[in-house]
Amino acid sequence: MTDTNPIHNIRQVTMKGMFINTFLMILKFVAAFVGHSSAMLADAIHSFSDFLTDIIILLQVKFGLKPRDDRHDYGYGKIATLITLLFGIVLLVLGFFMCYESLVKTIRAIQGTVLVRPGYIALIAAFASIVLKELLYRYTMHHAHEAGSAILASNAWHHRSDAISSIGTTIGIGCAIILDERWRILDPLTALIVSFFIMRIGLEMAIHASKELMETSLSEEKEQEIIKIASSEPGVQVTKELLTRRIGRNIAIEIDIMLPGDTTVKEAHEHALNIEKKLKEKYGSSTHIGIHIEPA
Repeated sequence: MTDTNPIHNIRQVTMKGMFINTFLMILKFVAAFVGHSSAMLADAIHSFSDFLTDIIILLQVKFGLKPRDDRHDYGYGKIATLITLLFGIVLLVLGFFMCYESLVKTIRAIQGTVLVRPGYIALIAAFASIVLKELLYRYTMHHAHEAGSAILASNAWHHRSDAISSIGTTIGIGCAIILDERWRILDPLTALIVSFFIMRIGLEMAIHASKELMETSLSEEKEQEIIKIASSEPGVQVTKELLTRRIGRNIAIEIDIMLPGDTTVKEAHEHALNIEKKLKEKYGSSTHIGIHIEPA
């Protein structure tokens, strides 16, 4: 893979990952119901979260490249943000119901109810998930380094988290199968633990998307970095007001700078172009930049 078309690379790697995630998700759901395993059902929902993440990345790539038009001056980035919020809510709901069901089964087991022993198909699916997700992590991270893509790197770690989750699932299901009936409580108990991971993922997605929809500013560190870049332009005496926000994969920057009062319009324009060039080199060519110039 080369760096000649990073967007194409991101799309191709993500599509391959989504194919594997879809396969694992279907396998886990089948194994959960056939094998009567709450832990595998929770792990299947966890894989569903990876599947949703792949969709979000593809939407970000698609709408991030879509040019703005007369009706959308800042492009279409918020479409992916809105979908991220909806997906986050879906995961929160699924995680909550998984948590409730697992908690009920765990309490019943503590009270003496003998749980159904999980089938070996659930154990096989859990082990397959560990192997495939770890390989997918290595594959995605390799291409993330080649393309210099933070999006791919983030998705790679998502694959690794799913592999780690499946290790716990494998242990829980394995103990419930191999050991005597008292240990079958480990199956719903494992599902209970995984359900918290699912709700955490959903909550993080919902919070992140909500901040973007509420036009939350970039971090203080990022804004200080922007001010430093603008101030590095020769002749700029003071950077005054700075407004920032996210638009999907891209960011928008509005900044006021002060130049000497005797600066010509042509010179001021050149200074603004230089600052804009530096900011786009740092944050991407699709960055929205507005520069207001005042005399010092």
